[in-house]
Amino acid sequence: MPARRSLSRASLAAAILSLGGCGGSSPTQPPAPAAPSPIAFASHESAHFVFRHMPLDAATIAATAAAVEAQHARIADDLGVPGIPAVRVTLYPDADALRAGVAPIVGTIPGFASGLVTGPADIHVLSPNLGAQWSYPVGVTAIVHEFAHCASMRLNPSIANNPRWLWESVALYEAGQVVDPRTLAFMTAGQPPTLAELNRIEDARVYQVGGLIGAFVVDTWGREALRDLVRTNGRVQALGVDEAGFTSRWFAYARARYGF
Repeated sequence: MPARRSLSRASLAAAILSLGGCGGSSPTQPPAPAAPSPIAFASHESAHFVFRHMPLDAATIAATAAAVEAQHARIADDLGVPGIPAVRVTLYPDADALRAGVAPIVGTIPGFASGLVTGPADIHVLSPNLGAQWSYPVGVTAIVHEFAHCASMRLNPSIANNPRWLWESVALYEAGQVVDPRTLAFMTAGQPPTLAELNRIEDARVYQVGGLIGAFVVDTWGREALRDLVRTNGRVQALGVDEAGFTSRWFAYARARYGF
């Protein structure tokens, strides 16, 4: 990729999220050469991705690439960012390899991190074949989630975790990671988290309700409203509500849609 605008190591590290979430710098060009790694990765290229993988993924890499490719055009269209340059996806065989691989770029990452982006064209994620982490389909969905982050950064280079609730909501929604709120005690108890709470790095509830928030925005105001939120770093006032009103309305949407 062309030269990138880089953030400080501290800024990059602050953007890292777990559970398929990701954070990173805000380059606007194709990826620079990957950071040196002691791992000898094999390479598999598809129409829009370059996958770097280990033997763990050799038998399934074509299927993995095809599954992620199948979501590329839809996500690019949903977010209004056609012509996305090739994205490099590095699949790691275990958490230690992931931490070592990204350390030269972002420094130390949390032990719970399973994936991250270090820019709009660089995805780092645990292998979908790492059975101790997830099932293969869930692992592939995590890659799609990361690509949605990349697409969001194409629309707004400053969106990474800014705000976190929107950063994750868009990726969760686009990856189809919508959790039934009837399975969430805090939702059935009538205690939805505020946007301020969802912005806290230690609050994992964003991964439970973010997909539903994305669905709420699209179903209530349309897909362009979701794009506008990304462009404006989550300025919900443009939708005619304040943050408290936004939370109240998405909770009412959840109750009406799921009947609880």
